[in-house]
Amino acid sequence: MRRIDFLKKLSFTALLVAGIRNEVGAESASIVKDSSTSSLDVLPTYSMYDAEEVTSSLIVKIFKTGMDLDFFLAIFATELQSLYPFVENSKVTSYHSLYFASIRCEVVCHLTMMLIRVWQNLCLSYGLEGYDKKELESDSVQIQNGILEFGKKFKVGDIDHFIKDGGDTGEIQSTWTCLVSWFGSQIKESIISYPLILNVTEKWSEVEGSVGTPRYNESFVSEILAFTNKFLFQLDSIKARWHQYAVRFYYLNFAQTKFENQQREFQNSNKMMKTDAVFLNGSLSLESAIRTIKERAFQMQSGVYHDLDRQNQQMVVSTLVQVIEQISSATRGEKDICKRLKLSDHYGGIITVSTAAMATYSLSVLEDALAILQIERKLHFP
Repeated sequence: MRRIDFLKKLSFTALLVAGIRNEVGAESASIVKDSSTSSLDVLPTYSMYDAEEVTSSLIVKIFKTGMDLDFFLAIFATELQSLYPFVENSKVTSYHSLYFASIRCEVVCHLTMMLIRVWQNLCLSYGLEGYDKKELESDSVQIQNGILEFGKKFKVGDIDHFIKDGGDTGEIQSTWTCLVSWFGSQIKESIISYPLILNVTEKWSEVEGSVGTPRYNESFVSEILAFTNKFLFQLDSIKARWHQYAVRFYYLNFAQTKFENQQREFQNSNKMMKTDAVFLNGSLSLESAIRTIKERAFQMQSGVYHDLDRQNQQMVVSTLVQVIEQISSATRGEKDICKRLKLSDHYGGIITVSTAAMATYSLSVLEDALAILQIERKLHFP
């Protein structure tokens, strides 16, 4: 069977699902952890691949042979919204809701990246018998519009994830600020997102002058591939930012939820002093955050990760160092714990996993930090 005949027998949806199953392994995927419902005595570390596992799990649940792309994306959006409900633009919310908003936006980016790769696969079939410029244009517009509509359902702030016309404003930024509860008070949290412009028809006009020339086919496909490659690079960066938010809110949600539960318990019991309970809350939170950094460092020891992977993981490490400081200040009254644990220094530098050598070195520092926290907990709770 010729390549073009094979592609015509498969829907966009089937190609998308095949790509995701091949990437993750859908049959073994599990739904991402929700720190509000897991045991409050043990906080699982945050995996690098939760968004991929959520995507794969939802596909296993909803995919049926013959589904067209628009219907599949609509059902996927409904399931994702049901799994992680979030009230848009509320002035007062919780870290639990912010975590939900972040993880589902990360999933949106992941699914869109896979769909862009399906689009690129179609470009490689251009010029074969039965697949000409008209068909590629039609398929491109269908995929583009599917992505635009899908992104609209998950915006955080006033602007959609993907827009068709960005005008001449340069980089677009959307900021949403809200109030959240934090250890008996309210503080401000802001989410900044960067919508991406998705309008492939503008690229076609750049090669119209070469219509009828021997190099027209090559130029037409090259423009689409260059456009989609740039979009994939931007999407990877945006996905990393949402992952960074998800990790941050995951840990802050755990600490705040545990604090609220402790407050309710103190109304009915005096078995444990309040300061002891808050100390334990902080100790468990800090230990899990450090274990997550350790897992990322362990992964980054490998030479299989490219520079962008390492940069993205360093962003997460930076976020976790800030989270450790914020939780420590609220639960222990200690603002410089990262310096004491050697996760940061007096010059503003923090522990790094950005190279294989530094990741390897960081592992011993992280082991020492975990040992210090465990010794402190034993002294506090003999």
